[in-house]
Amino acid sequence: MCRINIVRVLPVILCMIPSCITPYQPDISPEAVNKYVVFGAINSSSEYQTVTVSMASPVSDPQFIPVSGCAVRISDDKKNQFAMQESHEEPGVYGVHIDSEYLTPGKSFKIEIITPDGTSIQSDFDRMPPCPDVGEIYYEIDEIVSEYTGQPEKGIRFYVDLDATGFTSRFFKWDITETWEYRVDYPREWYYDGTVHHIYPADYSRKVCWLTQGVKEIYTLSTTNLQENRYSKFPLNFASSHTSRLIYGYSLLIEQAALSEEAYSYWDQMRINGTGLGGLYERQPLSIAGNLHNMAYPDQEVLGFFSAETVRSKRIFISEVPGLEIEYIGYCTPVLLEHGFAEITPSDYPAWLMGDANNYDMILLSDDCVDCLYYGGSNIKPDFWPY
Repeated sequence: MCRINIVRVLPVILCMIPSCITPYQPDISPEAVNKYVVFGAINSSSEYQTVTVSMASPVSDPQFIPVSGCAVRISDDKKNQFAMQESHEEPGVYGVHIDSEYLTPGKSFKIEIITPDGTSIQSDFDRMPPCPDVGEIYYEIDEIVSEYTGQPEKGIRFYVDLDATGFTSRFFKWDITETWEYRVDYPREWYYDGTVHHIYPADYSRKVCWLTQGVKEIYTLSTTNLQENRYSKFPLNFASSHTSRLIYGYSLLIEQAALSEEAYSYWDQMRINGTGLGGLYERQPLSIAGNLHNMAYPDQEVLGFFSAETVRSKRIFISEVPGLEIEYIGYCTPVLLEHGFAEITPSDYPAWLMGDANNYDMILLSDDCVDCLYYGGSNIKPDFWPY
């Protein structure tokens, strides 16, 4: 078993970004998509709270369908009210700053929404329980069968220890965000756009990038049936050696949330049914009972859940994994231009060429060879990156 040096970070706002390993294909009638979907998680770890309001989309065409122009308000059990404002950049996303003095464990919160068509939606109150710090995080080399190739592949499986001794909380959820460094094979140096151009010195600004994304799985745990309020070696995500994740550096942000029993039941059912959210923009939840209600028409179901959570977080870094062979094969495939520039069309401009400081070769390099942004990451090193 390999233990990792761990860097503690301040608790951050819970990101609802889980999803499933094995896709779940339910039989849903067309009427089921004509429903409001509300998600939000107020917690004691961030003063900025967000809620999304959308319409359910068909399983065959999952997408985020925002509902703009809503009046959204959060209330606590002390009759404090906090009006939310819609984001200018993200329709359907509403936010508000709430001072930390109001965000203490033991308080309860609910949300009230009036949609543009006059629909009134309210949640039940959800109580914010206390949460222990994230325990030790470590990994072991493991092997799984790839869901894509059906072949075995090695990698590392992460685990976390939970010690909630002395806490009343018995229900927990973990959300994980991974960041890794990756590189392309060549700098940008020679290109053709009807004329050959030489960038000197070569441009290395897009050779190294970092990609950050949520791990799309739901991790829930109840300790109600355990004699002690603790759990050792709870399994988390698997990082494969067949990807670029473990080559140059890998970081994992673990966010541990203490939930009410009602919130736990909702998310655990989501986990069981394999209906996680691949980011709120990729998939909508199935008809799992939440805590939201259409006040005028109670028989019209509202999907989603509004919860009050205490979140603690911890970040780890890995620079290499002893004993693990990386089996990643990149996508860059240089192409020999047998007929010269005649093979390049204006739609290919700028067409990158292989070369050195002195000359170029008649070898075409696609964007995935010279531009790390092509893979969706950023070439700005994260503030937390240690290498």
